[in-house]
Amino acid sequence: MPNIVIIIISILLLVAVIQIIVLKKKLSGLSDAGDLSNKLKEAEEKIIKLKKGYNNIKEQNDFLKSKNRELNRKMKDLEEANIELLEKKESLLNSKEKLELLHKQKEDLFAMAIHDIKNPVSAIKGYLDLLNSYDLTAQEQQQIMNGLMASSDRIVRLAQEIAETVVLKDNVPKLKRKVTSIKDIIDSVCRQNITYAERKKIKLVNKSSHDLPKIEIDPDKIEEAIDNLVNNGIKYGTEGTTVQIITFFNSEKISIEITDDGRGMSSEDLNKIFEKGQLLSTEPTGDETRSGLGLWIVKNIIDEHNGEIKVDSKLGVGTTFTIMLPYSDKYSLNRLGEEFHNNYY
Repeated sequence: MPNIVIIIISILLLVAVIQIIVLKKKLSGLSDAGDLSNKLKEAEEKIIKLKKGYNNIKEQNDFLKSKNRELNRKMKDLEEANIELLEKKESLLNSKEKLELLHKQKEDLFAMAIHDIKNPVSAIKGYLDLLNSYDLTAQEQQQIMNGLMASSDRIVRLAQEIAETVVLKDNVPKLKRKVTSIKDIIDSVCRQNITYAERKKIKLVNKSSHDLPKIEIDPDKIEEAIDNLVNNGIKYGTEGTTVQIITFFNSEKISIEITDDGRGMSSEDLNKIFEKGQLLSTEPTGDETRSGLGLWIVKNIIDEHNGEIKVDSKLGVGTTFTIMLPYSDKYSLNRLGEEFHNNYY
């Protein structure tokens, strides 16, 4: 807008100058020199006023330009500050989401650990009840002591896991993978649950293969998963039924089946069986407590190992859980190589 005003004033100045030139030309043809002189003076005064107006407007225009530059600088500073605030907001939102996820993960870990402490504690109680008997053979007493040691070790490991979880700030514990014998894990689970099964007059059968190859897993986690399934088979089983563990493998995976011939589950229960906190319609047969966490824990552990778990159940017939863990036969080949070396060298 100020530029347009300057242009208009410049045009007026040009018109005034033209008028003066025209007046000067008319002087030669006019007799009244006084009138011409007055008119010329008036024209010059108008030109002076126009020049002053032009200068004032130019000063105002320069001032406005300066203010405009200052406003532009401030706008740029505000835009940069706004971008910085948006970045900080996004960073805070990401931190909030990360903290919420971390909090949930830690809550889940606590739920798993607290839930799984119950099984070895119950096993220890069962062993102590057996020790109160007076007709135990030396071999039976040794088996009970082995079971007590296995259950105690597991409680210590779970307590250590809780302690590690408490001190972690940035992430949750990772799987502690190492090459492990699934056979040894299953044997340990059976030792910890045998007294529980005998107390409920349920037969616990270990049919895991002695030729089962070693596999790279977190042994404590896989023991938790298998123990939960075996313990559940006993918890929901009826007197005279059987819980058995069968294993088989190929070059791609190791499969572990935990089968019972108990009461089975309905299709409605099967649809929600691995959901957190879901209490199924089937109830424990010995007034045991339940939390709805066991099968959810098993599913999480197997998922962490990139494995798969399936369930096949029918009311009145029984239930079979199948754990499938990915497996590389390099450990089997290494084992065969070690056996060959030991036999021939």
